[in-house]
Amino acid sequence: MTIIHSFLKLNNKTKWLLIKALSIMWIVRIMLWIFSFTRIQRIIKRFSSKSRENKIPLKKITWAIQVMSRFIPRATCLVRALAGQILLSQYGYDSNIKIGVSRDKGEFEAHAWLEYGNYVVLGESEIDYVPIMDISKDK
Repeated sequence: MTIIHSFLKLNNKTKWLLIKALSIMWIVRIMLWIFSFTRIQRIIKRFSSKSRENKIPLKKITWAIQVMSRFIPRATCLVRALAGQILLSQYGYDSNIKIGVSRDKGEFEAHAWLEYGNYVVLGESEIDYVPIMDISKDK
């Protein structure tokens, strides 16, 4: 079964969620190529200010980000976290982006992940990173 057939079999609410996730990730990816991170934070704060009453389950939103990130060139952890924060806030979830660093084996490495409450909802192996920045949509 092709990707298109799989997509067409989904219900309309799920299709719309996947389209939104893809669109937001493309916008975030392009912004990261063009703008400074400070400017991106201001733009994302504006996008993230809308909150809806009817929530889609948190796991379904993060699933949509993970699935659609396959179709974005260089969809890094930061792209997924920023897009995830926008999408979660649009469905009434307040989340925080954490950015951490690691010096494992003498190499500097950075990683971004998204937290809802005290739980990591997007991003893997965050326990190996020391958080240096916490980005809330309210900051």
